[in-house]
Amino acid sequence: MIVDAGKDNRQRGRKTGAQAPEVNDRREQILQTAQKLFAEQGFRETNLNDVAEQLGFRRQAVYHYFTSKDEILYELMERAGQAVIQATEQMFDKDLAPDVALAGVVRSHVRQVLSDIDIFRIQFTELNKLSGERADKMRAEQASYVRSIAKIITAGQKAGLFRKAHAMTQALLVIGMCNWTSEWFRGRRSHPSIDEVADYAAQLAISGVSVH
Repeated sequence: MIVDAGKDNRQRGRKTGAQAPEVNDRREQILQTAQKLFAEQGFRETNLNDVAEQLGFRRQAVYHYFTSKDEILYELMERAGQAVIQATEQMFDKDLAPDVALAGVVRSHVRQVLSDIDIFRIQFTELNKLSGERADKMRAEQASYVRSIAKIITAGQKAGLFRKAHAMTQALLVIGMCNWTSEWFRGRRSHPSIDEVADYAAQLAISGVSVH
């Protein structure tokens, strides 16, 4: 069945395609459907017509909400990045012991990645291929995030808790470990669970930087 953008009000709440998420907001439907297709087919192999077909309406209706496939990708990646920052910022703001703060950051980071694994897999693949102001802004935010983790590690070194080594290198290694979980984790039915993986990652991070 073909649905025009102008028929949105009559179609809200109706399942418009086999893969369409059960949400009321059409813009959110497009985002979620695009995310699923990007994950299954690859970003560069997916076009807006694929998204429209999954939702059961014309391609022109997608353009009513998004000017391009890139715009959809940017919004999905920006959401994912902000989710990580918001989940971990309290660890940076609170007056916590460095080992407690680092463990908390790692747990939060891993939980966010594995709770929305498709978009993080896409982000890890695509961000460095993108250019322009929005891509540069996301990369700058990532760099700031790494520096915040490096500051925790530096504080731990000064307190005699962490070994003396280049803090930025250690921060990058910790983040790399967290992000790599997206490559092998197999979903919510997996063993171990998301929380267990997050706890293991926190233990490994602390063990890796601590003075033994």
